[in-house]
Order: sequence, then structure tokens, then C-alpha cells
Amino acid sequence: MSEKPFWEGKTCKEMAGLHVKATWKNGTIVTGVLNDTGDIDLGDNRSLYTSRSYDSSCDFEPIDNIQSIELLDDPKYERIDNIEDVRAGNIFVAKSGNRYDIRCVDPRRGRPVFEVSIEGEVREWIGSESFAYALRLKLRLPDEPGLWLDKDDNTWMFKGGSIQCIRIGTGKWNLDRPWISADGARAWHAAPFRPVKAVEA
Repeated sequence: MSEKPFWEGKTCKEMAGLHVKATWKNGTIVTGVLNDTGDIDLGDNRSLYTSRSYDSSCDFEPIDNIQSIELLDDPKYERIDNIEDVRAGNIFVAKSGNRYDIRCVDPRRGRPVFEVSIEGEVREWIGSESFAYALRLKLRLPDEPGLWLDKDDNTWMFKGGSIQCIRIGTGKWNLDRPWISADGARAWHAAPFRPVKAVEA
């Protein structure tokens, strides 16, 4: 499997919204979120020139005086450094910075190899020699009063340390279901949870 940089072959539009760390050849380090022209967004219609590109349809290509651009981890994920702890459903982070969804882990000759999906479709095997670390989604449980969505988009109500499933998917509301412990086995099975936004209610 190719160990090209994670940004190679991607347009600026595809890179927009990613949290990155850019290191310049003079030692300057800047972290931020890329906009749709490949530059780090500084707010107030200002940006830090990061890519040679001039619009969102161009391929992302760092300017000459940038030494490296790394993709930063999402705080919703925990980092796994021990390759033996990696399992299907985690994200494989290669030494190149590229990330792949792990579909299967196969222990061979004492070191695992991983079947990963690329762009959600192509499947390929990648060896442990490319492993930098893995990411696993943190299983967040409801921890403040209000409405929450579980991993399947079912709606739950949380109050006083207990939760109640009040709607399955986009079906009818049902407030007669039993209340369960917010940190019990049934709650963990439905995790991760996320607070309901006003537009989702």
C-alpha cells in the first residue's frame, strides 16, 4: 500500500474543515482548520497561506516553505498505541498520516495485518510495519439533562442519572418506556451518545 501523504490527490474542497498542524521549514508551527482554498482559517475573512491552490476545485498542495502538514486527532477519539489492542471498527493511522477504517484484523506470524477500506469502497490489506497508532471512538454516555441521540439515532431523555428511550429512529414519540441507568449495560450498548441539536429535535 502506498504511503503518500494523507493530503495527496485531494482537492481543497475535500480538505476543508480538517484540523491540521502545519510546520514551516523555519520551525514555525501553526494548528488550525483548513478552509475550502486549502489555507488555515484565521477568522474574520483572514487566512494563513498554506496551499498553492487558488480555489476549492484545485488539488491541495502545500507551499514550498512548509515542511509538513499533519492531520490532528479528533477529541471524540481515544488514541491506541499498542497494535495488539487494535480491533475492527477502529481507524488505522499509518506512518504517512493517512487514515483507514479497519474492517478486519488478522493475526499472522505474531503481528496483525488489517483489512481496511479506502474511500469507503476499496478494500485492501495493510501490514503492521505501516502502523503509527489507531483511533477508537470514545463511548460517550449522557451526562447532562436533555435529549440525546444514540449510535442508531434513537432519541433518549436524560435526567437524574437515568435515561429513557422516547423515540426509535424517526418513528412516533413514546414516553411510556422504562427508565434505565445512564451507565448501565443497556446504555453502553447504545453508545456513543451525542446531545440533540435544536434542528434534530
